[in-house]
Amino acid sequence: MTKTMVGRRRVPFTDQQLIALHKKGMNDVEIAVELGVLDSAVFYHRTKLGLEANYKPMVTHQQLISFYEKGLNDRETADEMGVPKSAVKYRRRRLGLKAHGRKRLFTDKQLIELNEAGLNDREKAERLGASKEVVFYHRKRLGLKPAHAKAVMRLELS
Repeated sequence: MTKTMVGRRRVPFTDQQLIALHKKGMNDVEIAVELGVLDSAVFYHRTKLGLEANYKPMVTHQQLISFYEKGLNDRETADEMGVPKSAVKYRRRRLGLKAHGRKRLFTDKQLIELNEAGLNDREKAERLGASKEVVFYHRKRLGLKPAHAKAVMRLELS
């Protein structure tokens, strides 16, 4: 391979090689891997040649809208697409879409019924498939008194 001179440095690739890979639709990182150089070198030479970046977004608008219409939140969308949650959040905000809230594991009615049955927070959490901290938070939010194991034992004995 012939090396061309740029200033006082030798560049291990030619402009023609860079242009050819760029025309294939490769981005800077992919070109750098192909040529065995740093992506910053590719960026520098690409901009010197006046070539636009071949940007490939991790999340397309159409993909995001599709998952958004299904009711998935950012975390679920990111998991489905195999991308960071921050990438989904960024694109969703750019599209002006409001975030879907977290999906609750249980309803207030279910929690009230289990509280009235005399279950403590740990037992409620096991039945609802949630952590006892989440059960505690929602029980307090609803103004429910905690059920104690001793009270349950008294009810069972009577």
